[in-house]
Amino acid sequence: MPTNSKQRGAALIIMITILALMVSSALLSGLDTHTLKVKRDKKTNKALARAKQVLINYALLSDKLPSSPGVGYLPCPDMTGDGLSNEPCGVSGESVEGWLPWQTLGEKTLVDKDKTCLRYAVSGHYKINPSTPLVKAPPTPGHFVIHDETNSHLVGSVPAEYALAVVFAPHKIVAGQARGLNGGAATICGSTVVAAQINNASNLLDTLNNVNNAAGTYAGAGLPGSTALPTATPSVFMQAREQNNFNDVLVWISPIDFGNVYARMP
Repeated sequence: MPTNSKQRGAALIIMITILALMVSSALLSGLDTHTLKVKRDKKTNKALARAKQVLINYALLSDKLPSSPGVGYLPCPDMTGDGLSNEPCGVSGESVEGWLPWQTLGEKTLVDKDKTCLRYAVSGHYKINPSTPLVKAPPTPGHFVIHDETNSHLVGSVPAEYALAVVFAPHKIVAGQARGLNGGAATICGSTVVAAQINNASNLLDTLNNVNNAAGTYAGAGLPGSTALPTATPSVFMQAREQNNFNDVLVWISPIDFGNVYARMP
């Protein structure tokens, strides 16, 4: 009997040890997953912050560019993913969207945590070509309103606060998207065929709570965002937590961010 008790005790200790090891392994696995997610999210945020800064730098010195209309202008988007701005973009006063023109900005390729290049929308008032005259005070309004996931305003409750530009981290594909080259040659970010799936905003940017980031539209009646990009009317974009079929992350340039730029304007 004493021997059997010792055996049962030893078996119990072994079972407890195994259980403890299993729990510890699960906890460490969860910790590693969380640490990896934080690290990857930092990569996206760093790329977005850098994109915002180089865009502001471009506007600050845009009067130094050949054939520039002056200070305060932002580049046209890149339509093929080679990093070069494609000018002219749209018609005068019309906001447009495409790849971030990192090469035109004098920057290396900027990608999010899923190695997808950043996208970029520029207000029709602030794009460099075709340009419209900018006013320093009160500043020429932008075109962009930013909602949170409850459709409350993060930016743009009044036109004077509308954002001048928005940069998007598209991240991985969600349901309904495709990113084929459509017979074109692969560029660093997209395809040499402008109309290819991978260059199309609808295959990169997502929709949530009636806000379509690819089109800049919002289904709410009587509010900006009724016409899809390219458009000369205000557009609406969504900034929300990652969830099923939505993983866009945004950064924007507001009139406040342009303080030094306005200071250089005549």
